[in-house]
Amino acid sequence: MQEINRNDVHVDVCTSCRGVWLDRGELEKLLGRVRDVEEDWHRESERDHRHYGKPYHKKKKFGGILDIFD
Repeated sequence: MQEINRNDVHVDVCTSCRGVWLDRGELEKLLGRVRDVEEDWHRESERDHRHYGKPYHKKKKFGGILDIFD
């Protein structure tokens, strides 16, 4: 097992099968951060659409939060 810390979320990953284990409350932290990033993304998309006539996305939708699965 290897413990990975990303954005203050501790994830235990099995080095052989790449299985993922979360401690109590860690899933809620991840989902809360995903919601925050999605809200920011939607706000930027709406602003860009309003100013330029079509959406322009500058960054990844999830902002790299789920990079632990790469």
